[in-house]
Amino acid sequence: MKDLLSLGRIACDSAVKAGADQADVFVQEVRSVSVSVEKSLIKSCNIIHDYGLSIRAFRNGGMGFSFTMSLKDEDAVETSKLAAALARTAQPDPDFKTLPDPREGKRVAGLYDGGVEALGVEKAVEWAMLGIDAAKSVTEDIVTMGGAGVSVERHALVNSLGVAVEDQMTSVGMGIFAIVKRGSDVGSYMEFDSARRLRDFQPEPVGRKAAEEAVRFLGAKKVETATLPVVFGPLASNTIFASTCGAANAESVQRNRSFLVGMKGRSVASEHVTIIDNGLFRAGMASAPYDGEGVPRRETAIVENGVLKTYLHNSYTSGKAGEENTGHAARWSYRGGVGIGPTNLRPKLGDWGRDEIIEETREGVYVNMAALSPNTVTGDISGTIDFGFKIENGELAFPVKNTMLGVNMVDLLRSIDAVSKDYREEPGTIMPTVRALNVRIAGGR
Repeated sequence: MKDLLSLGRIACDSAVKAGADQADVFVQEVRSVSVSVEKSLIKSCNIIHDYGLSIRAFRNGGMGFSFTMSLKDEDAVETSKLAAALARTAQPDPDFKTLPDPREGKRVAGLYDGGVEALGVEKAVEWAMLGIDAAKSVTEDIVTMGGAGVSVERHALVNSLGVAVEDQMTSVGMGIFAIVKRGSDVGSYMEFDSARRLRDFQPEPVGRKAAEEAVRFLGAKKVETATLPVVFGPLASNTIFASTCGAANAESVQRNRSFLVGMKGRSVASEHVTIIDNGLFRAGMASAPYDGEGVPRRETAIVENGVLKTYLHNSYTSGKAGEENTGHAARWSYRGGVGIGPTNLRPKLGDWGRDEIIEETREGVYVNMAALSPNTVTGDISGTIDFGFKIENGELAFPVKNTMLGVNMVDLLRSIDAVSKDYREEPGTIMPTVRALNVRIAGGR
């Protein structure tokens, strides 16, 4: 097995010798197994072994970037020389201050499972067939799409200031999209599960839940256009909170491309909303001891009692703003650069049960899943409610169709008046039910 950390040091030293003021190197090796399902049949099976390294070299703040799909020492050296040469010709950037210094991070348990690494395509096929059969057990006329997979990743990160960290992690996942058609009536739904460890993975319910919900969405009706309370189920509320924290990306803020520009320290939501970002949660899907630049992860309050407490920084944006680096540098692949992103989001829970929130809503709309990502600059949301129900007299009366939701994200957050105490959990992330008042619903009736 290749020593990724040693290779990173070789590449980093080469970039500095070639004229870089500073440099960092990301080395990554990934083995992934995937099985796809189409029309309730196994469509394809794939095993991919991907590996390579990337180098960022800096000269007078200007950056040169290069990568190679190789783990050979000589290729690492040549790639580093190219990155350094690009840095020498790059436009100087006075906003770049420095890469991170080395700091000790906390170990995060549960990110790697040797049992997952030992799995092959046979197990992924078994899971996929399990999903198909579980869906068919609900109703024979169901059609399924989706798939299952396994991933094992090892990576190392080295910079010229002394950062030298490495980690390994595993993941398993399965998603099933179920469709049932009866005459001109169509119902559909998507269900999934993912985990770092086999003990946290539950593939059995995925196909069944997808089929059961697809059947529930048969008989959808149009609703009248109105301004109503909207109850967002766990998956929908997670989209709202993730979009909010994504807009706290300091790079977007500094480029005036976020609806949260100038909002730090100000109210962006009701007092019921507190969102904690925890990059150290045990076995979390977004957990790691370090961020994409080697800065230790930590727990961060992004929104607290409705107030935006911080923007999310990497080394560049924190240096430019003269603010503390929050450890949110994101590096997804050796092929790409460094961005910024939240980790495991854990909203503060409320005192209501999900059913109590619905019962207390005499008329409204319940949104299970929907396209709720806002315009990143304005915060405006205009999306279809593909999986929702009309609430009448405190009950889910019927599924809706041809229905859209229109609201500004900050207005929506400020109108949240209830957060549930029960929730859905995916490793590291909790997703409660929330209710927002006075949301514009555009119906087709």
